[in-house]
Amino acid sequence: MTYRQDGSGQKTVDKAMRVLHAFSHERPEFSIGDLSRELSMHQSIVSRLVSALRKWRLLEQDPHSRRVRMGPGAFKLGSLFANRQNIVRTVTPYLGALAMRTGHSAHAVVLDGTRLLVIATAESPSAVRVLMRVGEHRFLHATASGKLFLALSDQAMLAAALKDPGLPKLTPCTVVEPAELLKALQRVRRERVSWNQGESTVGAGAIAAPVIDGAGHIVAAISVVYPLNMVNAAQRQKIAKDTSAAAREVSDVLRTFGQVTKSVTPRSPRMPARLKPD
Repeated sequence: MTYRQDGSGQKTVDKAMRVLHAFSHERPEFSIGDLSRELSMHQSIVSRLVSALRKWRLLEQDPHSRRVRMGPGAFKLGSLFANRQNIVRTVTPYLGALAMRTGHSAHAVVLDGTRLLVIATAESPSAVRVLMRVGEHRFLHATASGKLFLALSDQAMLAAALKDPGLPKLTPCTVVEPAELLKALQRVRRERVSWNQGESTVGAGAIAAPVIDGAGHIVAAISVVYPLNMVNAAQRQKIAKDTSAAAREVSDVLRTFGQVTKSVTPRSPRMPARLKPD
């Protein structure tokens, strides 16, 4: 991909980025033809871009099926980004402890524009689990963690999210009326914990608590996600307490040590006041 000063080089880079961003957990592989159709880009152009990206190991091609997937170069770049994020380094051991304590998958997310970005996960030890993958994006209005960001950030964030992406209906339980969402956010501000009752994925619930930095701003959220039919009211209360305790511990570490460069060992959880799910 040769960069020229006439602007065509920038267009080539943009097209290459479109190729890379076409891949996802749902579509991890493409044939050249499928990728061309997905991007509405001429097949010969896609083929040249893929060839160039393969030289940098950002993509690789299966020698038998000829299908293209993300390569080790992409993993290397992603790892460099993840490893320099002290939130990821700090939160990871707490997620593992939280998953073991609750028996359900635990996740950490940060804000990425007007959506959530999953930055760390710990899978449930149970065979029946709800999964979220690192790198996934989620809507704010339909997730427990997203409602935390909407409730605890300034009004500009809420206004931006209402404009784009809006309040799309993902399940029959998704809140799509602004007035109803605002009422839910008032409760989140009061209780400092948020709930999801099948609003993002049918049958999946979640409880989330905020990670707060030294300036008092929400910088991340920790959540536990579980099958709704496997968790009763008493168990939800216990999960909420454990999740809030883990989030406070991470907040304490971030405030105390700032740029964390070493692993930390989770302490015993401290229990907040009784909380009620939506």
